Amino acid sequence: RSQHRRCGTGPVSGTEIALVAVATVLVGSADFFGGLASRRSEPIAVAAWSQGIGVPAIAAVAAVVGGEWIVRDLGFGAIAGMGSAVGVSFLYLGFASSSIGGVAPTAATVAAALPIVVGIAGGERPEGIVALGLVLGVVAIGLVGYVPGDRRNTAVGLGMGIISGVGFGVMVIAYASTDADSGLWSAVSGRLVAACLAALAVALLRSEWRLSADARVATGLAGGLAAFGMAAFVTVSQTADLIVLGVALGLFPTVTVVLSALVLRGPMRRSQWLGVACAAVAVTLISLG
Repeated sequence: RSQHRRCGTGPVSGTEIALVAVATVLVGSADFFGGLASRRSEPIAVAAWSQGIGVPAIAAVAAVVGGEWIVRDLGFGAIAGMGSAVGVSFLYLGFASSSIGGVAPTAATVAAALPIVVGIAGGERPEGIVALGLVLGVVAIGLVGYVPGDRRNTAVGLGMGIISGVGFGVMVIAYASTDADSGLWSAVSGRLVAACLAALAVALLRSEWRLSADARVATGLAGGLAAFGMAAFVTVSQTADLIVLGVALGLFPTVTVVLSALVLRGPMRRSQWLGVACAAVAVTLISLG
């Protein structure tokens, strides 16, 4: 490897923090637009189109970045793509049946837990203010998440959020197993597999392929933003600790929930705003570490 993964002992670099920030804004925004589109057209079709749109986008970035074609990493990318297909499909299904502000944080909480558990099991032990920042990040995920008593958060929607979270968690762990020397080609194989599986789901479920006119722009934005956001996230996943990646992934819905509140005028509890503040402090502490 040209870059080695830490084992919870080294500081988080400024570049890694910047990449996480870019990924958070882009993927969180993509989830918001995907949520809008999934309420206007078939959610599975939205997932398939958005994943398909992301293939040429991520391929173009990968070509610019460069890197070796490593078969092992392409395989891990394919596994990540399977997880991504499950994650995105069930996320959009959850958006269609429940609230964006409830499903997204639920998925993120589960998605964050898997890499954190695997990281701890693998011996990662962050120290000092980095550890404090990670703890605050976990608190932020919980505060931004599901609000008890919100009638829009149906049991079915939350269940889909949990399944989505498992898919995204698998995606993160798989991408974290790739080599930095391979660049973003694992992300290309992942996006291609995810697009194919989502398209297969549309065919098997005999869903409507055609998107409604008012869902096309949102679907395009979801696919493009997610592709560029995941390019940043896959890059940082090749060197950062799994615990850091898990917390970073869990913070993605902070952007989704804030956009939902600002654009859709959806209510945000004081606890959710406190979660947003905790997220900002968490990122600051991790960067200072």
